[in-house]
Amino acid sequence: MSEKRVQELIDAVSSLAGEYGFPKQAGPDARVAFDRDAAKMIRSKMDLSWAEAGNRDLWSFLSLVALPHLTMWRFGKDNKERWIATDLTRHTWARLWWQAVVFAGHEHILDALSESDLNQLLERRSIGGDSRLVREAARSITELAADAPRRAVIRDVTLRLRRFLAFLDVRALSDQQIRDLCSALTNETVTHLRAERTGII
Repeated sequence: MSEKRVQELIDAVSSLAGEYGFPKQAGPDARVAFDRDAAKMIRSKMDLSWAEAGNRDLWSFLSLVALPHLTMWRFGKDNKERWIATDLTRHTWARLWWQAVVFAGHEHILDALSESDLNQLLERRSIGGDSRLVREAARSITELAADAPRRAVIRDVTLRLRRFLAFLDVRALSDQQIRDLCSALTNETVTHLRAERTGII
């Protein structure tokens, strides 16, 4: 990125953060809302190829040199992974770029997910490495009934998916087949958890 584009990015993301309370401390809801808007902005301002997006130095530069004030505001100084891009799914800015790419055209699904939900999906590489799989697993989770224990469901669903992926190459499946698979596994999980609660199993 040129110096001019870096400065434009700094100005744009800093202005966005101001809408969510920066430099004052923001609450959890404001921080997540900032992430959702920042994801779209990071992607639009950083026209990256896949190879460029995998460059850890680029993301470390962003957090340590270009946007340290916002990295500090968003996550503080205690978690090194948020600053140094050792894990791109945990890095303050790299994770937002990837979220924007995965959910492009399906932002309503991303908006319905919590940070914990995203961690369960994106930090498991066998799932997070396939945007269609992440998106359809997320869709099935967000369509759960309001009283469903989402945290327990998503943990169980990701375990079931990972077992399937040991024997199944999702690249050979159509979009509808992936959606059907994720829906079926989510329904299995919900049925299993309900049976556990009632003591049937």
